[in-house]
Amino acid sequence: MKRGLLLISCLAVILVVSSVVSAEEGPIFTPRGVETGPLPEKFNEAPMLAELVAAGELPALEERLPEDVMVIEPVEETGQYGGTLYLARVYLGYWGDGISLLGLDNLFRIDYDLSTIVPGVAKAYELSEDKKTLTIHLRKGMKWSDGEPFTADDIMFWYEDIILNEDLTPVLPKQWSPGDEPMEVKKIDDYTVSLHFAEPYAAILLQLAHWMYGIEPKHYLKQFHPKYAPIEELEEMAKDAGLDYWYQLFENKRRSWCGQPLENPDLPTVLPYYLAKYGTDISTFERNPYYWKVDTAGNQLPYIDKILIKKVENVEMYNAKIVSGELDCAGFNTSVLNYPLYKENAEQGDYRVLLWSSGKGSEVVYQVNMTYEEDTVLRDIFRDLRFRQALSLAIDREEINDVIFFGLGVPRQMTFIDGSKYIEPEFATAYAEHDPDKANALLDEMGLKWDENREYRLRPDGKKLGWTFNFFQSETPKREVSELVVEYWGRVGIDVKLKEGTRTLVGTQYRANLSPMALWHGDASVDCFGPLDRRWFVPGVGDDRDWCPLWAQWYETGGAEGEEPPDDIKQLFEWWEKWQETLDVEWGKNILRSQAENLWTIGVVGMAPQPIIAKNNLRNIPEKGAWVWDELWFYPYHPEQFFLKQE
Repeated sequence: MKRGLLLISCLAVILVVSSVVSAEEGPIFTPRGVETGPLPEKFNEAPMLAELVAAGELPALEERLPEDVMVIEPVEETGQYGGTLYLARVYLGYWGDGISLLGLDNLFRIDYDLSTIVPGVAKAYELSEDKKTLTIHLRKGMKWSDGEPFTADDIMFWYEDIILNEDLTPVLPKQWSPGDEPMEVKKIDDYTVSLHFAEPYAAILLQLAHWMYGIEPKHYLKQFHPKYAPIEELEEMAKDAGLDYWYQLFENKRRSWCGQPLENPDLPTVLPYYLAKYGTDISTFERNPYYWKVDTAGNQLPYIDKILIKKVENVEMYNAKIVSGELDCAGFNTSVLNYPLYKENAEQGDYRVLLWSSGKGSEVVYQVNMTYEEDTVLRDIFRDLRFRQALSLAIDREEINDVIFFGLGVPRQMTFIDGSKYIEPEFATAYAEHDPDKANALLDEMGLKWDENREYRLRPDGKKLGWTFNFFQSETPKREVSELVVEYWGRVGIDVKLKEGTRTLVGTQYRANLSPMALWHGDASVDCFGPLDRRWFVPGVGDDRDWCPLWAQWYETGGAEGEEPPDDIKQLFEWWEKWQETLDVEWGKNILRSQAENLWTIGVVGMAPQPIIAKNNLRNIPEKGAWVWDELWFYPYHPEQFFLKQE
């Protein structure tokens, strides 16, 4: 990287950027917002749906809406119906910017303050005083996108026929078995279910507000399930589809991303848009005629008719389409590093650049793999706390902040974001100073000597100390930050090389314990979601984490697989379970204190500004907000009320 040129670019725009957002202000989570309101006196629908009603192809609007509609107050103004939204995605495994714009409706939702749990697909709930029973009330008359009723039977199907089916769920996830006993789900009536737990489970509300658990179209999926169809027929159907087993066929038909069908247009949804046509190049979504939200004027949402999502080859192509004005909205793969580029082309591209908070504890998180089996010498080095301390101390976070983030991020260790009730100031500063002398002293103390030319350090077996690992460039400037980081590590004698790969390749290696190191961006560090996620501070398995896959596997399988972890890791699991039960601050602080003391993962710069690109006529997007996985990006701001303003 030519840092001199980049610094000149930084100086040219830093005053412009800093006039918009300042790191000292912290994340802004409360714009003038959207909220539920009183029931309108009458309801209205989009012209394209009114035509279908007139032609007898669709029931009247009053028959399509539930009794308990959700009323949304628009952010700026009552929207206009019509138009097509053009988006892009880089990875075929999910919809990119479409994830947010297609809608993410869960049983409950996280409100725009990023802490309050409010109604969603479910209209209400009661959590018992002992936090062992959750009663969920659904919306009477609510329907799937194909017009079939959404009822308690769909939730029962999810639990009894998917979660408790060993072919579909070989290992019962911990979130459904607090106290190591499967939760019990009971149908009270068509619109009421109750969840019962062996232990207190305060985190259940956060679970159901963050992901689309429990919402499965039984009427459609049961035709692919052996409880409802002959197994012989299912196996034959699987074979015809080039698959081996019925459950592979079932998962293919069910495959979605938080309720958004990924490839199957026949899969019903309760989201504002359904998949009308799938393609590896372009996919088309159309408005759900049975969507259950209206605005304060009684207009059924969403306002926009269609969403088209195009696959692009890489992040560079994605950004090229932004500046050429081909995309109506973008945020997933934008970067503050490109802020000057976005601004220079905004007028020609007919878009505006909003700067939200990234909401991330660190824009990049580094993880050395402490259960790496392919090189046990390297694994043992990684397990030495002094080595992780040295890696952290070698990093010049101030320079990274200046060069990459225009001085607007916060140099810090990986922990929850500032303002969290779970952190202490020292958690963010732990081993986060730039002290290469101390880093070298720690490596010397470990016996990792320099070679005779003092170019690199040697391992105990005499080999050069270094490794190569793959990463996926997405969402934050991982490549640019890492080019600086590996340079800093090289100065203290550690030779690290980066290889860029697809998310499929990288994720497979991380999950299978085949990579000596991993990197990702440090989300899961906001109070509304961080307590749920075993990622940076408690061992977990995923395509974005790799600091101890075998210890995580041991926990997930009750010791049947993986590797038994040391006592301090077992302690993390115990604290995390207590945290789930109570959400008490004490347990969260214990975990984050352990992170600060042990550097299970290493952060660099956090809470940087996040550019959101929106065409000038795309309205009802808040000027300020948070853009982070923890609250599902646009989700708190009801993207179904975004609209394309016409002259």
